[in-house]
Amino acid sequence: MKFPKSLPSLLGALALALSSATARAESFFQFGFFAPELQIVDASDDVKGLRIDFVYGENANVSGLDLGVVNSTTGDFVGLGWAPGANLVGGSAKGIQWSWLYSHTEGEFTGWQSGLVARVGGAGSAGLQSGWINLVESDFTGVQFGLFNKATQVHGLQLGFINWADRLDGLQIGLINYAENSDVYKVLPLVNWHF
Repeated sequence: MKFPKSLPSLLGALALALSSATARAESFFQFGFFAPELQIVDASDDVKGLRIDFVYGENANVSGLDLGVVNSTTGDFVGLGWAPGANLVGGSAKGIQWSWLYSHTEGEFTGWQSGLVARVGGAGSAGLQSGWINLVESDFTGVQFGLFNKATQVHGLQLGFINWADRLDGLQIGLINYAENSDVYKVLPLVNWHF
């Protein structure tokens, strides 16, 4: 049986189309009004460069500069995210996450996170948290600076009005300081520590 000369070309084009259809799309620029319908790049695609979200934007993974009222990344984020509303990351984040109201990373966070409420989920955090309310649901290494600071395990400094650590390897400075494993008492005013 003899194959027509155009069959290899046709099979090659089909393989290329299938591979590009299954690969995640990536864009350098995203502008959106309200995701998922009113934005240039599809919400399931990645953005590496600049994303501007007029009201609410959503993409899979974002690397670069992220500006908007509410920025949502369902995967990982690397870069600078600024929003008067919220920065939401479903995966891990590295860089700076600043929001007036709410900054949240579900996975591991490394860098500087700030907001009225700054929160890191169960994978841990390293760096600086400078919100009014700082919450880390697992290990935190670095400095928490705010009115209320809470982490499961703290390696470093908590500086605030109320500081809470289930396990402390460092120093707490504030009006009320709670550390389950304190060298002195679990609850102390002004200073508490465990080294």
